[in-house]
Amino acid sequence: MNKFDKLALHNCDAEPVHIPGRIQSFGSMFAFDVESGTIRYQSENLSSIGLFRDQSSSFLGRLFEEVVEDKNLIHAIRGALGLPTIGSQRERIGVFVFEDRPFEVAIHVSDEHAVVEFELKQHATNSQTPVAMVRSMMSAVRSGEGVLPLLESSVQVLRHLTGHDRVMAYRFLENDDGEVVAEAKGVGIEPFLGLRYPAWDIPVQVRQIMLRAPFRVIHDIHAEPSALIQSRDSPPLDLTLSHLRGVSPIHLEYLSNMGVRATMNTSIVVRGKLWGLFAFHHYRPRPLDPDQRTISELFGHLVSMMAQQEVEQTKFHRRQRAQSTIADIEVRGGNAGEILLLKHAELMEVVDADGVALVNEDCFAHFGDCPGEKVVRELCSNEQDEVIAIESLTSTKDWGQLGAGFELGKSAGVLLQRLGENSWLTFFRNEVVESVRWGGNKEKTVTLGPNGPRLSPRGSFAEYTENVAGRCNKWEPGDFAAVASIRNELWKSMQSSTAKESKQLLRRKGYQDLLIAELNHRVRNTLALVRSIARQTKSSSDSLEQYVEMLEERISALSSAHDLIGGSGLQWARIDDLLRAELKPFTLIGEKVTIEGEGAAVRADIAPIMSLLFHEITSNAVKHGALAGESGKLKVSWFEDAGGILIRWQETGGQGIKEPQRRGFGFALIERALPYECNGKSSIKFAEDGLCIEFWLPGEAIDRLAETQPRQAIKVKKEDSKGGWNLGGIKSVLVVEDNLVLAMEVERQLVSLGLDSVDTVPSIELAVEAIDRAKYDCAILDINLGAETSFEIASKLLEKGTLVVFASGYDSKYELPNALALVPRIVKPVNRVDVANAIVRARENQ
Repeated sequence: MNKFDKLALHNCDAEPVHIPGRIQSFGSMFAFDVESGTIRYQSENLSSIGLFRDQSSSFLGRLFEEVVEDKNLIHAIRGALGLPTIGSQRERIGVFVFEDRPFEVAIHVSDEHAVVEFELKQHATNSQTPVAMVRSMMSAVRSGEGVLPLLESSVQVLRHLTGHDRVMAYRFLENDDGEVVAEAKGVGIEPFLGLRYPAWDIPVQVRQIMLRAPFRVIHDIHAEPSALIQSRDSPPLDLTLSHLRGVSPIHLEYLSNMGVRATMNTSIVVRGKLWGLFAFHHYRPRPLDPDQRTISELFGHLVSMMAQQEVEQTKFHRRQRAQSTIADIEVRGGNAGEILLLKHAELMEVVDADGVALVNEDCFAHFGDCPGEKVVRELCSNEQDEVIAIESLTSTKDWGQLGAGFELGKSAGVLLQRLGENSWLTFFRNEVVESVRWGGNKEKTVTLGPNGPRLSPRGSFAEYTENVAGRCNKWEPGDFAAVASIRNELWKSMQSSTAKESKQLLRRKGYQDLLIAELNHRVRNTLALVRSIARQTKSSSDSLEQYVEMLEERISALSSAHDLIGGSGLQWARIDDLLRAELKPFTLIGEKVTIEGEGAAVRADIAPIMSLLFHEITSNAVKHGALAGESGKLKVSWFEDAGGILIRWQETGGQGIKEPQRRGFGFALIERALPYECNGKSSIKFAEDGLCIEFWLPGEAIDRLAETQPRQAIKVKKEDSKGGWNLGGIKSVLVVEDNLVLAMEVERQLVSLGLDSVDTVPSIELAVEAIDRAKYDCAILDINLGAETSFEIASKLLEKGTLVVFASGYDSKYELPNALALVPRIVKPVNRVDVANAIVRARENQ
């Protein structure tokens, strides 16, 4: 980088974005001295909201309590100034009415000045309260599965909340470059997933602001800002915490070059450092209600904590692997060389390394791909005690010039850890040639401006690919944790252990062996059951596809039973829950299936077998029995009999099932499972009009519950012969639903039907934008969206030739407008069959 480029980068980093001298025009502002109450700053548009007693254009130098007419507002401002967080975060203090218009008011303290912000209250775009919305959002986030699933689910949640065209999770790398690692976007929008952006896209001072104020919103880049007027003796006002803070001209140019009209950012902070951010893009103006902004900000805080937990969990698991790898070292003792000789393969696997070397004054032991001894000793000449990570041994930036005559072999990077005074453990990784996808050419463009040279935003963001060589895969925090743990274990192994310590360790190891033995026993039982199912399914399958399908269904039935008894620590599984778990994938509301019986549950060890039994007879009824045609009916009932419970499965009016000549796995399971598992009984009766199956369970295998389940009827419609649905070429679907969890569930059902181009929005306004931007084959519309209905948007979609389905919490008696009377509707909660049948009916009505 030449001096001119360095000066441009310095000027960009030095831009005073925290004191822009202007605010965005979607609100107004004034600021007063906290001690005296004198107004020192005001936005040019302040007088337009009718806040003060008179209509003067300037209120500078006056006491705010003398000119503000609303006493309640004065009281709220004074109360907020007593909050301990008022100097570190922005506080919303309520909605106040000026000239018959509601305004949202927020306050924070900046440099001994109370900054009061006003914005006209928007109509809420979501019918849920903020608390309920946050609860729904958090329930839809995938936690405990790793950072990437957390971010992938989070961008989906945030896009549904705000309605932005694109929401990205953007992670910062060690060199401050950023990469898009998760993305949720509308149909027809170019994907940015996997693109990388150079560090100078976000200047240093902006990153500092993002730590202090982790939320930023820009409603419209083309809106004229309002100037911030100040008293003559007042310095520029720091607006770091303000949602109204004016926007840097360079940033506006950057967004304009991307085609973005409105944007929002929420920082992801891990261990006090800027780890990443959620970036929101919209291609039209996008005003957001303060509730939505507050929810987004709070959600960002919660995801930051969850991301930190995932990172720490990864480190913990790596430490556990390292400790487990050399767990017997403390018992056997031995020096580091002997341990490396015995455990080098496992140690390299823990750190994901291609080579490992141990260096001290008298020894150089190495395994795998390592440089020569001269290089390793040169690397270990450093005096630092902490772990040192180098990703490019040939880069002067990472290490410095090694000099001529140093042979690196295949190695490109190293992780070094000092073991003792003159002892080092080193792990090496080989070179990985990487194709980096940049969001536009990353080369800097420097132009002369009023304040000297500066970096100009890129004019094009078309993907630019760069091949990077001479580097290894990035060393992750988990690698550092693993190496630190290995170092500790090696150090302890080289110290003498007392007899007492050895005895305690052996006792702990004995307890561990006992627990592992019990776990192995339970796992072996489950694996034996799965293995038996796999073998029996193979013998009754005619093709590989049929075998895979049947095996997946049977294992899924087992999983459902384990969910019912294991998810919350229950020891019993309700009979009606087991039945509904099997019948739900095939059901529509109607009068085809009756489930009735006394409140009863089966013992936990019997639940998996009962689930398999119900699965087999349900599958048989859907393929061949009462549920295969329109005239068939099914009644499942259970009642007291001979000190136990008798479960009767009665099919009538169907095709009739003849007794098979060959007994497959399903029938063998029905006849033999209960007598074998719990001394129960079972019988099968074949008749011309249907099938009757009875299961009797003895008293010790059941638990009688206090309540009795009401009679419930279900109409069943089978899938086509291929197990799928003929949706007539439907590829793209728009879902309009203001409840986040329900929207994501409908999206999941659509994806399970093979539709991977699904767009979800929470309001009519965003639905109109979506259909103006893209063409959809089908739309699923919630009837009630807050204070609005979706009837008008349904008519517009029908005019465009889009299939329409209504979803509602109301029953089928809810009246639709005459023009929409033929639009199919599904009743919440929905399932895959509900959705598929409704789309088929919509196509038939077209």
